[in-house]
Amino acid sequence: MGYFNDLKEEALATLRGKWGSFVGLTFIYFLLACIASVASQFGEIFTGSSFSTLALIMTSSGLLLTILAIPIQFGFVVAHLHSSRQDLPADISDLFFGYKRFWNVLGTMLLEILVIIGGTILLIIPGIILSFAYAIVPFVLRDNPELSPVEVLQKSRMMMKGHKMDLFLLYLSFIGWFLLCFLTLFIGYLWLVPYLQMTEVKFYEKIRAEFEGVDEENEPVVMNEPVEVAAPVEDAE
Repeated sequence: MGYFNDLKEEALATLRGKWGSFVGLTFIYFLLACIASVASQFGEIFTGSSFSTLALIMTSSGLLLTILAIPIQFGFVVAHLHSSRQDLPADISDLFFGYKRFWNVLGTMLLEILVIIGGTILLIIPGIILSFAYAIVPFVLRDNPELSPVEVLQKSRMMMKGHKMDLFLLYLSFIGWFLLCFLTLFIGYLWLVPYLQMTEVKFYEKIRAEFEGVDEENEPVVMNEPVEVAAPVEDAE
């Protein structure tokens, strides 16, 4: 558990002095997500009634807003990654970072969702395993804009090889916090979600360093550098 505690301590150190910006970021993120959800729910309410046209409009609007909100989910992750690397408060504008590469972000995130759903339909366990294999897709997509959606998923799967159980146990270590936040009528999630997300950032940076050979300052690390061996000196006669 020492490894997980180290990641959490690093996350808390990064968030120190920046909690206000991240609580605000999380509130706006939740608000935007709720708008799309509420529009869809209104569509279901009017389905089958005399307001069928209104139901169709609301349902279509909800679906469109849900799709348009996908880059915001990506931007929420990016905001934490940028803050960690630059040691700056959360930048609300990062929520919309995904719209700069809209089609690539949308295609990648939708492909991830479809692959996980497909695995879950076949069997529950493979679907869960796939969700962990692709858990770092937003990070990989941010750091590798030149990759196609398929390549991003492939790289995420390769980087998570041998680390899926680590991430599962990391999530498990937050269960007590989730239960506590439930007792606060969900208000506590405004603090817990940034804490969890920043811990995921630290997790990603560790496995990225292992996979790509970069240090915490994102500089290349020379691996297996040859060591010069001095020739033996012959004994003087």
